[in-house]
Amino acid sequence: MLGWGLFALALGALIVVPFLLWEEALVEQSRVWLAVPGARALVAVACVALLASDIALPVPSSFVAAGAVASLGPFLGAATVWVGLSLGAALGYAIGRGGGRPVAARLVGDGELARAERLMERYGAAVLVVCRGVPVLAEASVLLAGAARLGILRFAAVTGASNLGLALAYALLSRAFGGEVVSFVLPFALGILVPALAIGVVQLAERR
Repeated sequence: MLGWGLFALALGALIVVPFLLWEEALVEQSRVWLAVPGARALVAVACVALLASDIALPVPSSFVAAGAVASLGPFLGAATVWVGLSLGAALGYAIGRGGGRPVAARLVGDGELARAERLMERYGAAVLVVCRGVPVLAEASVLLAGAARLGILRFAAVTGASNLGLALAYALLSRAFGGEVVSFVLPFALGILVPALAIGVVQLAERR
């Protein structure tokens, strides 16, 4: 978790500092570009693809999700995030179910997989909800659910609901702090805030 935190701070600094210097021009250019027919659809498809591939690739999903709601607006943005996260969860479940624990461990590491196992032993399928917004643990939990042969309907219901909650969290925070592309700092702030809150929930669960 510390490694992700340092990565997030470094990435945030690299992105936010230039936008603080040239934000007004970049925001205006983005509004112009998003007004082009088909541009929003292209952004939505790209975000879905990135979020779905996060199970196997090092995609900063929290930044992608926050960027989606900031650029597409709370409604289309939330729908895009939900579809992308749900596809990624389904893919992770399929990989875990087909390849078992060894494949899951290769993708997320033995340490994070073992952590997800401890949480699942204590909380059962609810761990999918608790871990959904936490980097690495989110992927580890769905891979583990597949490897453990958790019922597919139960898995779909739990992850679908938790993904919806996460998508709505990004959308509501984006709406509260600025709505559509009013600030380029917003998505990166949300990309750190939402996972940080989720990490706090997991740490509280582990202490119980």
